[in-house]
Formats: sequence, structure tokens, C-alpha cells
Amino acid sequence: MAEPQPVYLSAERVLEIAAPMLSTMGREWRLVDGPMVRCGSIGVRILPPDSDPHGRLDFEILLDADRPGAPTIVDCAGGLGADPLQAVRRAIGGFICTSLATVIELFERQGRLANHYQSGEAGGFPGWHAIVSGMYGFAADGSQVKQEWFYDAMPWSTLAPVIATGLDRPLLNGVSLLVAQDGDAVDCEIRINGQRHEPSCTALAALDWPRTERFGMARTFVLLVGPEQAV
Repeated sequence: MAEPQPVYLSAERVLEIAAPMLSTMGREWRLVDGPMVRCGSIGVRILPPDSDPHGRLDFEILLDADRPGAPTIVDCAGGLGADPLQAVRRAIGGFICTSLATVIELFERQGRLANHYQSGEAGGFPGWHAIVSGMYGFAADGSQVKQEWFYDAMPWSTLAPVIATGLDRPLLNGVSLLVAQDGDAVDCEIRINGQRHEPSCTALAALDWPRTERFGMARTFVLLVGPEQAV
């Protein structure tokens, strides 16, 4: 498996890089004390790495940065690159188009940045309203077969009975799904609210996702919204 580059940049430096990248979504983000980047009431900060700091950044999205104790969404994103700066930019790019996109969509409710699925429809998650991001990925051969598989298979729906056992919040749960492969080395990961959920990881690895000879990865993010906040 191709290893992400180690991240040696400070949280403040990462957020300095992130602010103009986040602003490409249509609204300005600014760096504030914390450190944090903010757009209106929404804030993003970097958490200390939970276990493996190499090439991965733990992002925390604050849904209301002015209210202590307000809900947050956590996502872990990694980036490959020839140097740490390039790896960080790619990690931020993956974060923007997956987890952050679902949170902005939660507020906008326009279908501009992510797709909405009701509980009982194809692609839905029983008992929840699902906001599903686009598919972020990279392949050494330039193919998008893993991203296309996510679009077609909608594995979050197939694996809902397993994922549901790991949901630990009544209203908002963030679920990230990753499939990565480099030859015989495979990494299939599902994180629920930032934590690996091993039964879901095992179930994802067992699905018929497309295997390739060269390195390739794809990821998506599903924001599960409870009945009281259904959109």
C-alpha cells in the first residue's frame, strides 16, 4: 500500500492552507483564534491525531462554533504527495468534497453539494435521512472504477444493518467509507463519528468492489440525520 506522507505542519498552518480552499465552495472562510477557520456559525478545527499521524488529518466541524456543546462532525482524511504540503492539500481537498460538503448541505438543503436519500428509498439508510457526498478518489492508472462502484453499489445502504450497530448519537452521525488498494494490500475502512468500526470495516472489505493491479482509492461520507432533524 502506498503510504501517505507524514504531516509535520502545525494545526494553524494547515488551517491557513485550508481557508482559501474552503472559500472555493462559494462563501469566505477566515482563520480565527483557536486555531479555527469559520464561515458564519460553522467552524473547522484540527484535532490531535488519534493513532497514526502519517498523512492523515482529523477534522472537526462545529455546527455552531458560538455555542459550547453544540454538535460536531469528525472526519479523518489522508493525502498522498511528494512532500507534506502537497499531501496536506490533497487531504483538505478530500475533506471539502466529502464530510464538509454534507454539513453545508445540511444547512443549505438545495442538493448542490451532496445528495439526499430518504429512509425507504434506494440509497437510503433505514430510520435516517442520509446526506451523501460525492466520491473522492485517486488511481495510479487514471481510472475511476472505485468511485463508480460507490455510486452504483451505494454500500452505505447495503451495510446499514452493520453500521447501525455503531451509531452512538440520536440525531447526527457521520459515517466515512474508504476503499484503498495497492496490489494485494487492501485497506477498507468505515469510521463512525471519527472512530473505526471494525464490524463495518470487515463487511465493507467483503463486498465485491473492483480490484485493480495498481494503487487506487475512493472515499465518501454519509451524514445521517435523525427524525427530529429530517430535511
